[in-house]
Amino acid sequence: QFALISNNHYRSCYVACPLLHIKLQLFLFYVTLFPVCLAAFVLPCPYSVGTQQLHMVRLMLLERLLQHLSQLHNVGGVQAIPYMQVILMLTSDLDGEDEKDKGALDDLLAQLIAELGMHKKDVSKKNERSSINEVHLVIMRLLSVFMSRTKSGSKSSSESSSLISNATATALLSLGAIDYCLHVLKSLLEFWKSQQGEEEPVTTSQLLRTHTASSPPDMSPFFLRQYVKGHAADVFEAYSQLLTEMVLRLPYQIKKIADTNPRIPPPVFDHSWFYYLSEYLMIQQTPFVRRQVRKLLLFICGSKEKYRQLRDLHTLDSHVRSIKKLLEEQGIFLRAGVVTATSGSALQYDTLISLMEHLKACAEIATQRTINWQKFCMKDDSVLYFLLQVSFLVDEGVSPVLLQLLSCALCGSKVLASSSSSSSSFSGGGSGSAGQTGASQSSQSKSSSKKSKKEDKEKDKEDGVGSQEDQLCMALVSQLNKFADKETLIQFLRCFLLESNSSAVRWQAHCLALHIYRNSSKSQQELLLELTWAIWPELPAYGRKAAQFVDLLGYFSLKTPQTEKKLKEYSQKAVEILRAQNHILTNHPNSNIYNTLSGLVEFDGFYLESDPCLVCNNPEVPFSNIKLSSIKVDTRYTTTQQVVKLIGSHTISKVTVKIGDLKRTKMVRTINLYYNNRTVQAIVELKNKPARWHKAKKVQLTPGQTEVKIDLPLPIVASNLMIEFSDFYENYQASTETLQCPRCSASVPANPGVCGNCGENVYQCHKCRSINYDEKDPFLCNACGFCKYARFDFMLYAKPCCAVDPIENEEDRKKAVTNINTLLDKADRVYHQLMGHRPQLESLLSKVNEAAPEKPQDDTGAGAGLGTSSANVNRYIQQLAQEYSGDCKTSFDELSKIIQKVLASRKELLEYDLQQREAATKSSPGWSARCSTVICV
Repeated sequence: QFALISNNHYRSCYVACPLLHIKLQLFLFYVTLFPVCLAAFVLPCPYSVGTQQLHMVRLMLLERLLQHLSQLHNVGGVQAIPYMQVILMLTSDLDGEDEKDKGALDDLLAQLIAELGMHKKDVSKKNERSSINEVHLVIMRLLSVFMSRTKSGSKSSSESSSLISNATATALLSLGAIDYCLHVLKSLLEFWKSQQGEEEPVTTSQLLRTHTASSPPDMSPFFLRQYVKGHAADVFEAYSQLLTEMVLRLPYQIKKIADTNPRIPPPVFDHSWFYYLSEYLMIQQTPFVRRQVRKLLLFICGSKEKYRQLRDLHTLDSHVRSIKKLLEEQGIFLRAGVVTATSGSALQYDTLISLMEHLKACAEIATQRTINWQKFCMKDDSVLYFLLQVSFLVDEGVSPVLLQLLSCALCGSKVLASSSSSSSSFSGGGSGSAGQTGASQSSQSKSSSKKSKKEDKEKDKEDGVGSQEDQLCMALVSQLNKFADKETLIQFLRCFLLESNSSAVRWQAHCLALHIYRNSSKSQQELLLELTWAIWPELPAYGRKAAQFVDLLGYFSLKTPQTEKKLKEYSQKAVEILRAQNHILTNHPNSNIYNTLSGLVEFDGFYLESDPCLVCNNPEVPFSNIKLSSIKVDTRYTTTQQVVKLIGSHTISKVTVKIGDLKRTKMVRTINLYYNNRTVQAIVELKNKPARWHKAKKVQLTPGQTEVKIDLPLPIVASNLMIEFSDFYENYQASTETLQCPRCSASVPANPGVCGNCGENVYQCHKCRSINYDEKDPFLCNACGFCKYARFDFMLYAKPCCAVDPIENEEDRKKAVTNINTLLDKADRVYHQLMGHRPQLESLLSKVNEAAPEKPQDDTGAGAGLGTSSANVNRYIQQLAQEYSGDCKTSFDELSKIIQKVLASRKELLEYDLQQREAATKSSPGWSARCSTVICV
């Protein structure tokens, strides 16, 4: 009878009122077997059962259902959903003014919340999927539905919805739901962080899902129909994501209801909420969860400005702590506001990449919202001085980002944006159409007036922010001056204004030093002036690189009030150094030759010097696009790798891979770029030796992608490159296709791959006819590198540089010493060769002087000779130009490069010896008392 009634369209009419209680007993017996049928008996009765009687029946049924709530622990979330659907339906017509209905609702909420165990502090197992946790998740979704029920048109329904939402929010708030959700969020944070570090392998194919004969069940409003359809096999597959969503949604709904109802006490979100929500924003996770976190945090903050400030301050604090931790692992410590470093604490490329990621994240905030970066620096007064000291110890590629951070804090956003403001000054807001009507003109004037008002408001707001930035700039400069001593400031000026070979870095440091001066007190300005004049005697060693320093020195000297004594002292210093340099030039042994040559040949260098100037002969070389084929010396191949030896060392910033003649049967999915900076006789020494390579970047390609740009966060210095195609998109159905014989062009089945006409192996290389017996169908020919699936062209955005082999052990040290001796012997030979040109130059100069009085015989001959290359040029001058600008220049350039390599090798040797000495000191007793020293670069 039960089944018959449940399947009948008019099933409710079979229930007679006198027998209603007996039928309810039957329903409680079948509730776990036929949960959907239970809902049918709750439908409005079209016959003799009255509305009041039906309401009483629903309350009784709700009461009896709650008695079986504990039996859901082991049935799982899917089977608990029909039970919760019935409860949701039974609460649809509760009356807010009826005490019995209020009592039933309070009892329902108390039992549901008690089932969640919100009083328990230990929620560590909540993020583990189990039957009871699935049921708890469904209960949380039910509570969320209670608080989000929409108000319909009828007044009774509206009052019922308001009653349920207010009662649910009040019950959750009183029983500690806010703290409970926070504890669950804390527990889930570790899970999401662990998921962030794991790389999910990308599969080329997926298993077919089983097709269910019946349509997916209706689980609304707990799960949308589209979600159930997409997760028909397992609705709770993304359990952790669903749980995270709920513990974020419930506090949001509670606060939203509390803000609209003054009778409900407002929920309290302490500092822990801001911290953990900000932590969630920093980890990479699903966009939906991230959107929920942002929504809740923005709602708690109340305004976008406060939200951005809170998020930025937390992000900056997290990244700065990571930077300090990363540097401490490499032997660089911050103690009592002073950065100390162990000897030889050079940072590896992987460490520098991690450091750059944190610094760029800080720089992004500092550039877009400068005032938040300044407030963070004011909050933690050790940050700016820490960054200033670290800038001396890290790689020169990291220094521009550190200077950018310092400039944002000390100069403000207006100064940083001044360079780009000129390009954006033309906003294009003046010309209109000549044929406009009066109405359109009036509407345009109205819109322009609104626009101008909006612009005025934005301008006023920017002016307010700008004045606040200026005040913070002055405060931060005062803060930096309090920590920075004379040695640190001199080190900064010397390192970035004189020693840096990049003009962009020197101008960046110039801007920073200028604004430090402008925002400093008078006493501090006088100190900066003294420090710059203290470095003045060192300037001749830096040559043209001292331009920015001299500009600052002149500005400081003019703007700083000085006594007559100081003015005289500074003037004497300037004159003395100029006299000294003029004296050196006058008494230089080659001065006469240089003066004579400058009037005869195109004089662009001093090529007779025994000690080449490392400033003039180490010009700033810009990055340029270079084809890999034009700078490679040797290449070897494996089935998935190209190993290339370059012509010397190169600094590489970006690699562009162009893929042509692409075949869909097998396409590259993953490219790994490796580099090596060791000198080898033949590149085969590095083939199949992964331990000798450093990984620079890994990139993923989409199917059919024909170009990929490998942007390196930090330029690499490489003498050898290895491009590895590690993963592919493969069409397994293509294995049944026919192939073309490379010899007779006949169609051959892919299996077994032997031509029936000529007997050739169709899998042999089409270019060199090599056969790989280890791998049937390799991606690359391991003999010539030919690929039948695509053609690869590599373009490097790079520049040549001077680099030497790194020293990692005693064997490398011995090789370095031997190499230095070899280079010195070679330098001696080149120097003697260079000096051998001097007598020839002097002889040619004397012959030119002897032939000087001679003049052309007539003007007509001179005029006729203008069409030839050198008709009237003295042949001795031609020989002189070839001797000096050709032979001497070649020898001098070779000598300069040798000297640069010798100095680079000595520097590497010194760093290794310092590192070994530090290690020996640590291993000896009592090393802790003197384990670290302040490094002055």
